[in-house]
Amino acid sequence: MKAIQIKDYGDASALIVAELPTPVPAAGQVRIDVGAASVNPFDVKVRNGWLRGFFPLPMPYTLGTDFAGVVSATGDGVTTLAVGDRVFGMLTPMHGGTYAQQIVIDERLARPAPASLSDVEAAALPLVGVTALIAVAELARVEPGQRVLVHGAGGGVGGAAVMLAKDRGATVIATCGADKCELVRSLGADVVIDYTRGDFCASAGVVDAVIDPIGGDTNLRSYQALKRGGTMVVVLRNDQAEMANRERLSQQHGVVVKEVAYDLRPELLDTIRELADRGALKANVQTVLPLAQAAQAHRLIQSGHTRGKIVLKVG
Repeated sequence: MKAIQIKDYGDASALIVAELPTPVPAAGQVRIDVGAASVNPFDVKVRNGWLRGFFPLPMPYTLGTDFAGVVSATGDGVTTLAVGDRVFGMLTPMHGGTYAQQIVIDERLARPAPASLSDVEAAALPLVGVTALIAVAELARVEPGQRVLVHGAGGGVGGAAVMLAKDRGATVIATCGADKCELVRSLGADVVIDYTRGDFCASAGVVDAVIDPIGGDTNLRSYQALKRGGTMVVVLRNDQAEMANRERLSQQHGVVVKEVAYDLRPELLDTIRELADRGALKANVQTVLPLAQAAQAHRLIQSGHTRGKIVLKVG
């Protein structure tokens, strides 16, 4: 089978097409013929070695965490899935491998895919959907009637957070670049703010919660918009400015700061499937590329001008 690997950390040119043996599932595992794998900014950090201090990778290494496809073989003892089942899911960055024609994983990591979505659409949802779900539902605990400010709403996590907060009955104020305003409105945002024009805090008014995948100055200014007792949810970016000022600003403004990091809980994908199948969470796919063009996908992400998700079509 073909897979996209790196032999060492580096820029996008480090991604190569490799020929690997067809994997065989062991007891409790399933083999999946991958139909599509999404490309996340997290993958870029893994590839260029920014995260090697947290988890050094064995080389050569196959990238990718999100997938959708079909079960093609099962190991002994598998009870929840059968050959032919359509599934989707996410892996940890330490044990990735979805940039490949086939993967072998524990059966619990593969969940029935949303019936209403193609493989390309389903593969776009796991990481961003689970991250946004934790941010909106578990950490911010968004309720009907609340006002929620979502930054980076034209991106994967931000766009998903807009849809999830709206589904929970909140008034959603979203920031994005001018070229993404129409897209963000289509996701359901009540107020869309071009962050390059004026003070977004003045336009946003007082809010109950902030969902921030951006960090830096955007994060520091957002405290002004939070009511006392409100919640700042930071999507983990290892942002030095945010971390250096978090305690001071949270005390000054009387708010709680919570952090959402990579969280592998396959059961949350069942909620993602339900939301997708009833139309509350849409797959915001911008670009679809063949597996062999994974390097181009990484370059697009690094350009900083993407809208929505980039997905590799594999099968």
